[in-house]
Amino acid sequence: MTNLVLMDKICGSDAIVLDGNIKPGLTFQLSNINKFQPNFSCSIKFRTAQPTQRLVIVVEQMNIADCPGDTLQILDGSTLLNKDVKQQCGAPATFTFTTANTLATFTFKTGKTTKTASFQVAIALHFTTIPGCPQSLNVFLCKNKNCISKSLACNKHNHCGDNTDELNCSIIGKK
Repeated sequence: MTNLVLMDKICGSDAIVLDGNIKPGLTFQLSNINKFQPNFSCSIKFRTAQPTQRLVIVVEQMNIADCPGDTLQILDGSTLLNKDVKQQCGAPATFTFTTANTLATFTFKTGKTTKTASFQVAIALHFTTIPGCPQSLNVFLCKNKNCISKSLACNKHNHCGDNTDELNCSIIGKK
């Protein structure tokens, strides 16, 4: 089961640690307020429990009206992943990143106006060191070769980045 986290309710807190058993992934979004004060800034961090793990980040939905005044920036360690402003605001199609590091930071900032904004991001551990991603280890092999926790399959969130964890769910059933 994926937990839903409201980003603006935990701004600046310690990094959320994703591990293979208790918290293999989650989904986060802005609160239901959708309208923020001018010059608002909120950052949250996620890190892996093990140095060999990576994070699969899927921006499932984004609707940030004041573009480029309001933005969502995604950092892999200290490297900006969504360098293209079209992936920081507006209403782009779903997009995916897999980190090269163990820490990802998401920062939502507003400009001088108070337009509405919303987004939803799914984030999951990518088990890079599990050869072949065997189901006996309670993991799921995505078509794009990402290896995620089987508990994230068929939960209506694209944790693979290619949506293969959400295909054939009526046949497979909820994991």
